[in-house]
Amino acid sequence: MRARLLAAVLALSAVPALALAQPQKPPSTPATLCLDPNGSTFPPICHTQSASRFASPPDICLCDGPYRRVDAPWCAKGETPPADTAALDQARAKASQDGSLFGDLYQGKPMCVSLKSGGG
Repeated sequence: MRARLLAAVLALSAVPALALAQPQKPPSTPATLCLDPNGSTFPPICHTQSASRFASPPDICLCDGPYRRVDAPWCAKGETPPADTAALDQARAKASQDGSLFGDLYQGKPMCVSLKSGGG
């Protein structure tokens, strides 16, 4: 009986994570990037304070360790972020000194975060 109950609880707790895996439209909150001093990105640690069992996007995203938290725009439908290269990392490090990548371009493309990558 206990094993069935535990299996049911684990199955229900996985449903919101699956629902958040690929959002269909950009969330209303900006994407959170964690950048090292060179501009390389690392995944943020995100939590939801909602007490609901329904899927909801994370509302608190933090960067662990030496990484700097930067807000970035989500890519619009059909838009792709610039290719991830060392030159982009350097440009991102320079552009993010104000704590945001909103309005910043790299080779004519906005420095946005793809919905599939899930930038927090």
